Amino acid sequence: MIEWPERNRPGFVAFHHDYRENGWGLGKPEDESYFDFEQIREYMRGVLVHPGNFFGLIDQFGETLQFYVNDDRTVQIDFIVEARRGSMVKMAPLDECIALVESAGPSLAALVIAGAVFQAW
Repeated sequence: MIEWPERNRPGFVAFHHDYRENGWGLGKPEDESYFDFEQIREYMRGVLVHPGNFFGLIDQFGETLQFYVNDDRTVQIDFIVEARRGSMVKMAPLDECIALVESAGPSLAALVIAGAVFQAW
């Protein structure tokens, strides 16, 4: 069974960029950005509200899950699949994106993103 790096604090390395003038700004360096689920939920709700903003997570195995806000304020889920040189992609409302992250275990690779389609790079 895969275990969390810190048993009492499950979470992921997070990165983001909020382009609003008075927004959340650019994320912290990797060694300062290990977020638990409460922090992840707070940042997703704070950042993923403005077109062009993005938020992402990296698990302990290097798997990456990203979210990007489109011009119409829908959120694009983008799960990178390095081996296939592409991503599993889906448009979703913010609450669905948050629920997806909250369902994650130590490895993002185990996520099931219903309705996602593969897009090659």
